[in-house]
Amino acid sequence: MECRKPSEWRVTANPVGGKMWYAVYRIRDIDEVDHSGNRQYRGGYIDDKSKAEEYARLLNEEGTDEQQH
Repeated sequence: MECRKPSEWRVTANPVGGKMWYAVYRIRDIDEVDHSGNRQYRGGYIDDKSKAEEYARLLNEEGTDEQQH
């Protein structure tokens, strides 16, 4: 069984109705192309970039699920 190598947790931004919304995600397998099916999200969308960045930082410090089978 091959192990997928996920990326670090990151923040993505989406403009909706003139407002920016942020979400925390990582690439499921860094050896594959970045597309919606190759992303894993944690939490939902929020309107505070700094809170999203802090959440991503905390997830990266946790270091859990480093490889997915």
